Amino acid sequence: MLLCDSKHCCLRMINPYRKSKKSKRLFLIALFATATFSLYLATVKSNKINNVGEPFQLRPLRQSLSSDSHPYVPTLRGKKVFFAITTVGLGSFSYLEDMIDSVRDLCEAGAQVSLHVISSNCDANVVECEVKEKSGNDTLEDNFSVETISHLNERVRCRNPEGSLKFKVHLVSPDWGKQICDHHRLLFYENIKKGYDVFIHTEDDQLIRPAHIIAFMHEMEKLRELVGDERLPDYCIGFIRYENQNRRFDNRRVVWEFDWDSTLDMVNHSGIENKYFTSPPMHHQGMSMAIEEQLIAWKTRQPDCHYHKIERRPGYHRERITGGLDLYDPEYCNVTQLLPLDSLEDFLIHHLPNKNYQRMPLNVITTMNLHKMRINKMQSFGTDKKIRVDNNEKYNGIEVIEDERDPTKRMHFNITDYHKYVEDGGRLTKKQLEFWEWEDKNQPKYYEREIKYY
Repeated sequence: MLLCDSKHCCLRMINPYRKSKKSKRLFLIALFATATFSLYLATVKSNKINNVGEPFQLRPLRQSLSSDSHPYVPTLRGKKVFFAITTVGLGSFSYLEDMIDSVRDLCEAGAQVSLHVISSNCDANVVECEVKEKSGNDTLEDNFSVETISHLNERVRCRNPEGSLKFKVHLVSPDWGKQICDHHRLLFYENIKKGYDVFIHTEDDQLIRPAHIIAFMHEMEKLRELVGDERLPDYCIGFIRYENQNRRFDNRRVVWEFDWDSTLDMVNHSGIENKYFTSPPMHHQGMSMAIEEQLIAWKTRQPDCHYHKIERRPGYHRERITGGLDLYDPEYCNVTQLLPLDSLEDFLIHHLPNKNYQRMPLNVITTMNLHKMRINKMQSFGTDKKIRVDNNEKYNGIEVIEDERDPTKRMHFNITDYHKYVEDGGRLTKKQLEFWEWEDKNQPKYYEREIKYY
C-alpha cells in the first residue's frame, strides 16, 4: 500500500530503509577495523614499555639460499640475536658503553636482542681480576651500582616497535679469574632452542656493529649454499681486529696479530675455491659468532671440542675460549676459519683500546695494505676480472665528481686515474698495488714491515 501521492514521494519513503541497512553494514566494518587497530596498538605499547614480554614480531622465516621459493634476505628486521659480553670490573666501562650503544642500534634496525653482560664484582680500581684473590668486595656498588644501572636504562630504550632489547647483568664470583669468560657457554646452551638466529660472545672492548652481524649471517648462508648443511659446522666465518695507530698524525687503521705474507693463505677446500682465506698462523679474534646448528654440532665434534663444556688448561685461557683459539685448533674443535676474500672489510672489528699494536711492531700492517693484498689476489684470477661492478658489468662504486661552482676558484685535482679505475671495473694498477702514498719515510721506534707484492 502506497502512503504517498506520487512515485517520487514513495521513493522518499523507501530510501530511508535502504540507507539504514547500508549504514548498518558500514558500522560493522568500521567497528571491526577499529578493534583490530586497537589490538595492534596495545601490542606495540606493551612491547615498548621496558621491553617486557614477547615482542610483536615480523620475522622472516630462516631459509637457506638454496631455497628457490624463499631465498634468504640479508636483513636484521625480525632477527633474534643473543649477545653476550664478558667484563671484569669497570676498568673498560667506557668501551662497554660504546658496545651497548651499538647493541641498541641492532634493536633500532628491527632485531630482537637479548643482551647479557657477565661480570664479577671486582674492585673498581682493579682493571682485571685475573687471579683468584680476595680483591673483590661484597657489595654491588663497586661494579654495577644503582646509579650505573639507572644511567644504562636510559641508553637501552628501543624506539622501533618491531625491535626489542632485553638486558641482563649476570654477576659471578671473581674467584673464577680469567675463567669468567666460560660463563657465556652456559648461557648459549641454555637458550639454544629458543629460535635465535645468531649467538655472539665478545670481550668488553670490541665494537661489534650491526653491519658485522648481518654480514656474518649473510656469509654463513652463502657458505651453506656452497658446502651444504652437513659440512657447514666444519667452518665458521671469522673476524680480524684492528686498532687506530694513534701515534701517527692520520690515526690509520692497522692489524697487528698475524704474520702475513703477500700471497694470503687461501682455503681451497672443495666447493669454496678462491673465495676464502685465513689469518696466519693462529686465529685470535677476541670474539666469535655462531648459529644454532654449529653450536649443536660442536658439542660432539672431534677430536676434542665439547664446546658446551669448557676445561681449564694452563696458558691463555681467555684467548682460547673467547678469542677462538680452541675453536680453530686442530687438536680441539678443528673448525676452519674463513675470511671472505671479496668482503673482508665487513669483518674488521675495532679493538677500542688502540694500544696493543705496540706490542708486536714487526707484525703491524695497515688495513689499506691488507686490502691491496686481497685485490691483488682477486685480480690474479684473471686479467679481465672486474672487482666493483653490478650484474651488468658496470662500475657501481663511489662516484667522484669535480663540483666547484665558482669558476674563479682554483682547482688542482687530477682524476684521470679515477676514470681509468671506473673504466676497468674497480681494478688497481701494478703501481697502485705496490705503494701507499701516506707512508712515513722516517719510521718511529716501532716500525711497519712493508709488504711488497711484486
